[in-house]
This record gives sequence, C-alpha cells and structure tokens, in this order.
Amino acid sequence: MQTNTKQQTGHNTKQPSLSPPKRQSLKINKKLAYNHFETALAQSQDYQKSLDTLLSAKHYTSEALSINPIDTDCLNLLSRIELELGNHNAAVTAINTAISLQPTNGSYWYSSGHALLAAHETIKAKTAFQKAIELSPGETRSEISLAYTYTELEEPIKAFEILRELAKNAPNDIQIRSQLLSAASTLTADYYDQPLEHDLINYLNWEGVNLSLLANLTCSLLEHKFQLNNEGSAAQFEEMANSELLQLALSKTLIKSELLEKLIMALRYELLSHSTKNGNLSHAYIPLCNAIAIYGLKSEFILPVTDAEQNMFKALTRLIDKSLEEIGCMPTDISGALLLLAMYEPWTKLNNYALLSNFDDTSWPQITFHLKNTNASLFELSKIQFEAITPIPSTESNKIKTQYESYPYPRWDKLDYQKPTNYGSALSHVYPDTTFPENYYNEGLNILVAGCGTGRHALNVAKYFNHVNVTAVDLSQKSLAFAYNKAKELNIKNVDFKQADLTNLEALPIQYDIVECSGVLHHIPDYKIAIKGLLKNLKPNGLIKISLYSEYARSSVNQVRELFSRDIECIDDKKIKIIRQAILRGDITEDSDGITRSDDFYSMSGTIDLLFHQFERQFTPCDLENLCHEFQLEFLGFSNLKESVKRKFLEFHNHNNADIRDLNQWDTFEKENPNTFSAMYQFYCQYKPKPQLNYR
Repeated sequence: MQTNTKQQTGHNTKQPSLSPPKRQSLKINKKLAYNHFETALAQSQDYQKSLDTLLSAKHYTSEALSINPIDTDCLNLLSRIELELGNHNAAVTAINTAISLQPTNGSYWYSSGHALLAAHETIKAKTAFQKAIELSPGETRSEISLAYTYTELEEPIKAFEILRELAKNAPNDIQIRSQLLSAASTLTADYYDQPLEHDLINYLNWEGVNLSLLANLTCSLLEHKFQLNNEGSAAQFEEMANSELLQLALSKTLIKSELLEKLIMALRYELLSHSTKNGNLSHAYIPLCNAIAIYGLKSEFILPVTDAEQNMFKALTRLIDKSLEEIGCMPTDISGALLLLAMYEPWTKLNNYALLSNFDDTSWPQITFHLKNTNASLFELSKIQFEAITPIPSTESNKIKTQYESYPYPRWDKLDYQKPTNYGSALSHVYPDTTFPENYYNEGLNILVAGCGTGRHALNVAKYFNHVNVTAVDLSQKSLAFAYNKAKELNIKNVDFKQADLTNLEALPIQYDIVECSGVLHHIPDYKIAIKGLLKNLKPNGLIKISLYSEYARSSVNQVRELFSRDIECIDDKKIKIIRQAILRGDITEDSDGITRSDDFYSMSGTIDLLFHQFERQFTPCDLENLCHEFQLEFLGFSNLKESVKRKFLEFHNHNNADIRDLNQWDTFEKENPNTFSAMYQFYCQYKPKPQLNYR
C-alpha cells in the first residue's frame, strides 16, 4: 500500500477540551507514532525490525487515542498500522470510525479503500477510492488504486483508461506501468484509433517490463489499421513496411493473430524475393527485415516456409558461408544477406557461424547488434554445464529430456513487476484464515523449485520475496543454461541451479521450508515417485506448491493430442507448422479458442509443450483430493482464484454450504464451469507426515 501520513483536514469534528499537559502528551505520542510508522515502512525488508517498530507505533497511537479517542488522524494511522500487521478487520473498524467523524477527508477514504481490499471487500473498496478522488483529487494515489481494483473486479477497460491517463503524466512510474500492462493483457481493439496507436508505440518502447502483455491489444489494432481479412489487406506494402507500430510489435511483443501471421509471411516473401532479384536489401526496408528477424528468433521460426523461399534462403546460406571464408570479409559486407537469412533461421545454423561469431562489436552494423547477441546467447546454451545431483537419464532413453534439450521451454524475456514482500505476508493475503510458521515472515527461507525449466518462476521467487535462497533443479541442461543466463542478465544472485531427475531424487544436504513444483508433475509418468522424492526434502509442516493440468479445461487440447497421438514421436517442425495453420483455420477442432488464446501457441517450444508433449497426464479436483490423502498433505486452497470465480463458486453452492477448501465441491463446480482452471490448478498444501512409531 502506498501511504501518505501527512495530516489532512476535512470536516472539523469538535475536539474535547484538554489540559495543556494532555495536549502536550497527545502531540508527543502522535509524533512518535508517525515517526515509528515511517521507520517501519523503511525497514520492510527486515521483518522482525519492521514488526517491532510497527508495534511501537501502535503503542504510541493507542496512548494518543487514550487521551483523545476521536482524534481522526490517529484513527487513520491506527488503520494503516493494523493493515501492515495483517489485522484487516481491525484496520477497517479504525478507519470507519475516522470517516464517521470526518466524512469529507479524502485521505481517510483512501486508507479505507486499502483496508477493504485487504479484507477482500473489493466492491466497497472501489467506492472508497472513488470517494477519495472526488474529495481530494491528486492528493493520494487513489487513481492507481482504483485502477487496480477495477482489474480485480475484471473491468479491465475502466482500469486501462485510468492508467492510460496516469501514464501520460508519470510515464516512468513502475507501478503505473505494471498495472497498465496487466489491464491491457485481456483487451482487444474494436476499431482503428490513432491516439491508441500513439500510446501503444510509447508503451512498446518501455524497458524492463513484460511487453508480451500488450500482444492482444497491439495485434487487434494492427488488424484494423491495415484492414486485414482472409483475402489480404487494403493497405499498400510501403505503408506496412514503414509502420512503426508493426515493427515494434514484431520486435517487442507476441504476435497473437492469424491475420498478422499471414501478413508477416507475405512481407517476408516480398523482402526476400525483391532483394534476390535486385542483388541487395533496400536500405528503406532494413528496419522491417530486422523486426521480422527478431520476431523469428522469439517465435523460434514458427511460420511455414514455401518451397520458393526455401530455395532462395538456402542460396543465401551458401553465399554467406562462402563469403566468410574469403580474406577481408566483414559483417558489414554481408549484413543485408544476414538480415534476410535471419527472417528464416538462426545464424547458428551456418556452417561458418564460428567465423561470424569471432568478429568484435565494432565490426557489426548497429541494427544487427540485437540479432548478433541473441544468436550468440543461443550458441552459448550448449556450452554451459551444471552439477547433477541425481543420476541423469540419457537423451536416448528419456524422450522428455530429449524434448527439452531440443526445445527449452518457455522462451521468455522479462519478469512481471511485483512489489517485494515476505513469503509469509504473500501467503497470508491469499489464505487469510491460515496461520503460517513465524519463520515464513522473519527468517531466511530455503525454497526448492523443482522442474524450473528456463527459470522464469524460480527467478520471480528469488527476486520478489525477501530473504529467500532458491535451489532450482531441472532435467534439461539447455533449459538450465537459459535460466542461468537470465539470472545474470537480471542480476539475481540468490539462485543455485542444479541438474536433477525428480524420479531419482533422494535426500539433499538441506531440508527445504517450501517446495514449488509448477507445471511439472503432469509430464512425469512416475509422478508419484517424484512427489515422494520432493517430500523427502521438505520439512515436516512445510509447504508444497503444485500446479497441474485440469482434465475439464483441456478438452480442445485433448482433441488435437488424440488425433496425432500415434505420431507424436515423429512430428517434426515442418509438420507442426502445418498443423498450427490448420488449427488457426478451424480445420482440426471447432473449439480452437482454448488453444489459440494461449501464449504458448505462438512459439515452437510453446506449441510442442502445449499440444505435442511426449507425455501428459491430467487431473480433476477429486484426483487432487486423493493425492493429498495419499501423501499426507493438507490442502490449503487454490492460489490463482479470481474474485469472480470465488463469488461464482459460493453462489453455486448456496453460500452457507460452500467450503472453498472442499475439493469435492470444486469437482462438482468445475464440471459445470470447465474453463475455470484453464491456466492449471495452482494450490498449496502443508506436509503433515504421521509420526513414525518405534517398536522394540
């Protein structure tokens, strides 16, 4: 919560008559309370110090209120202190008292909004923030908080419009940026709007944020801008080639559009054929060619290639390889050919890539730097090796290992921004009725991320939770190498990467406070053996977070998998590209939305993981219930539930009879609402092993 401890005045409540000593004592206690509160916020990374200072602030606030029970500034401060302490109901009570005494104070309504959010009273919170804006416009950060509340209420258009205006005045505010991207992630444009294009161009130039969240909005706006349909486009080649928005979309976000994929294929062919006929790449088209090449690397060249293109770019490959063997050849001499080739495949496939990679930075044209560095990173993936802490199967004997060595998954760029916090505080927000061990708040935690893949989740945990040490293990060396490179890029140092086979996991040197295993167990044939290995390394009463595929939510995926189940081992890149196009056209399944909505569908490794994984198992809530019983796990609840889903679940089970931790009730609910867990079940359990009895 953003705080503003500056005292504000509204309607003047009649204050009691106090003697001079009491007035002085009140003043001293209020000052001490404010000072301690500000100090506690500054100490947020040290939980125990912050807690002790907050308790001191609460003490001084209580002393002040004992002198003047209707001091509204003290009541406001008490509400904020209780909120920081996690006493949400007490926070609401205190601020309600302040508002009843001074109903026109915008700062108090702002505090009320945050207290109500913490108490999961989202609709009331919206009203409180609106009142704060009405009474004290610009004096608090209520606009940002209101936008967040609209996002929580699944009203992203309202959230986006607020944040759009805020971003114009504070474009570098990381909180505004992150919330804007989150709100935009589910939006699409209904028509072409030039001001929106201007704003999207600004957003796509932001650094250090996850721009893939702009994919739907950017792609839909481009469809309208170029009037795309299945027959083509009403726009001219020159207009499209010089479109800044198109170039930024190709370079910075995902392309999630069948029509744009067709357009890219047409533009790519035009660039290649025109350059081949003329013997060089026109200078005017270099930016577009470079953008398509960057898109190709990000999507792992997911678009199909015609035979004519195949012949042309293979001739380019031979030309580049031959040129590199000539004395005096420099990257500037073949930069046009390199850019054209990069639209179709990585430079690492060149026979003479080693010669190309030896040129120093000064030899390269500025526009090719990104391509040079990305290709170099891909090349380096195969060189980094990690310590194996279990026996590791060979790629010949383990098809899953082979898949991830060939296609590390997922390919990602930036982490989503989150406010750093303590693990225990984050858990308390999701599970307010559960008591967690004290060390989750005030001590360093050892966390095992099992099956970390390319490291996105592991690095999120390491970066945004205070005082954690993360061990991240995976079966694939190339996936680990990708994760390791990202950790270096983001300067995250509290992660230790190891290679491990989860079905061979014995007791490790330390026991972990928390184990996280997200999107992994459903790809392991012997998943129960893997669970046993993980629990060997989890402290008794420790937490395990698990994410698994829902059987009900993957009906469209299952249709595709069943159609190609006999051939999955033989399906290569070329066949995958053809199958993707058939899915986009609706030729394979009528219910393709569940597939095409997924970001995974727009890269090669993602499509393989989504549709053609070497092994997949799915679960129902009743299966989760049995799993918890078998492994002595207490189900704490799902961790990825939207407020609307919770409300719908409670209504479905008539409120009083509803139990949000009852997996049998969830099974009944999900059968009627099969898309509820399209992003997987994500849930926490507490490990409660029965004590071992020793017999003599």
